[in-house]
Amino acid sequence: MTKQETIELLGKQLPGFYSVEQVIKMINDIEESGSFELSDEMVSTLSDDIAESLQSEGTDIVDDYELSMNYREVELDSIDFSVSRIKSAVKDAIETYIDNNRADA
Repeated sequence: MTKQETIELLGKQLPGFYSVEQVIKMINDIEESGSFELSDEMVSTLSDDIAESLQSEGTDIVDDYELSMNYREVELDSIDFSVSRIKSAVKDAIETYIDNNRADA
């Protein structure tokens, strides 16, 4: 029984219908929803979702870069990524994953 189910059950009953012992037992039987575990499958799926989200950003994920010439070759000296785009892509992937799995639960 969840906390919400307990509250609804108590709300349907007449005041004073339950003894103190019964109320204490019901409260003790409430499932704790604060614990959260990630299985290996969940981590794998979430990692794939994040990677796809970052990949879909394409070149927009790059803020700046520096190139140099070495004879006839162009070399990439440095690259700066857009932290805000990365954060947004990861956040969106995680929120989508949570929404999809909340519906399944």
